[in-house]
Amino acid sequence: NIVIVSSLAGIVAPPTLVGYITTKHALTGFTKSMARDYGPLGVRVNSVNPGWVRTAMGDEAMDGISAMSGITRDEAYRLVTKNVPLRRPAEPEEIASICLFLASAESSIITGAVIMADAGASVVDIAMIDVGPTGG
Repeated sequence: NIVIVSSLAGIVAPPTLVGYITTKHALTGFTKSMARDYGPLGVRVNSVNPGWVRTAMGDEAMDGISAMSGITRDEAYRLVTKNVPLRRPAEPEEIASICLFLASAESSIITGAVIMADAGASVVDIAMIDVGPTGG
């Protein structure tokens, strides 16, 4: 049983991160290919794709936004998640819980899945944010 931790960037392609995005997209393909090839042998392979998470990496990105914008780290997290349906980043424990479930026997029928753990970010059409029914 293999649980891969990828990223929202394994599905979408934000600007200026070509190396990171290419690697994360590769993990998505790897997950699906391994699940297909090794499923008949009983091997399950799934991927967890978080959006923003309060981790050292997330904090570093927020600190960069803070420095440029003159806002706090918490305000930066609120800024980057303001158009995400759940309006918040994940906590590390939430991502760990998903990984634990995928590693457990309770998920024994799941393989080849790419689980978006992104507070809904992957369902947002950025181009339509300001014209949607809620006005953004």
